[in-house]
Amino acid sequence: MFTLKARLGTIIAAALVATVFALPASPAMASATSCQQRGTFPLNTCVHVDGSGRHINFMRGSVFNSGSRSRPNIHIQLIRPAGTTIKNCTQRTIPPGGTINCTWSPNAIKPAGRYCVNSWQLVSGAFVLRGHACVNVHA
Repeated sequence: MFTLKARLGTIIAAALVATVFALPASPAMASATSCQQRGTFPLNTCVHVDGSGRHINFMRGSVFNSGSRSRPNIHIQLIRPAGTTIKNCTQRTIPPGGTINCTWSPNAIKPAGRYCVNSWQLVSGAFVLRGHACVNVHA
């Protein structure tokens, strides 16, 4: 025979399961995040796309410096599926433990495909690719 505590636990569990199956499913979200760190270099490049299906609310590129010294002359490039640039954000120095962000907010239906972020560092007059991350947007 079940104790009162065991019976209550069974009743609560059954109610929770019934609630899960009774609630309507929410629409599929296109929101996704992907991050990449190249080798042992201390910059972690991420892309986050927020939206539903092909509707993009916003896209954010970010670069986190996990190193022990500042990383100067870093900028973020946002790229659409066609491979062309959406936006290049201002070049900045990232302190140790710091993050920089670059955001595009179309709040509109956009083409399906891979939306990517590149992080670049200006070194001795030339841009060096420090990170690349992509997410796939589809209906």
